[in-house]
Amino acid sequence: MSATYIRDLIRRDKERAEVEPFNRLKTELTHAFAAPEASYQPLTAAEMIARNRA
Repeated sequence: MSATYIRDLIRRDKERAEVEPFNRLKTELTHAFAAPEASYQPLTAAEMIARNRA
């Protein structure tokens, strides 16, 4: 394998690793903004952190 090919594989893997979390966040936000307002619950910062750690 050539060094150029390996560098290209590394670059593509890095790009994919950066894009996937962004796409997950975008999907989560799309669902959140589409939810009816009545489904929202007030949370403190501590509750939000605890929920996201679970």
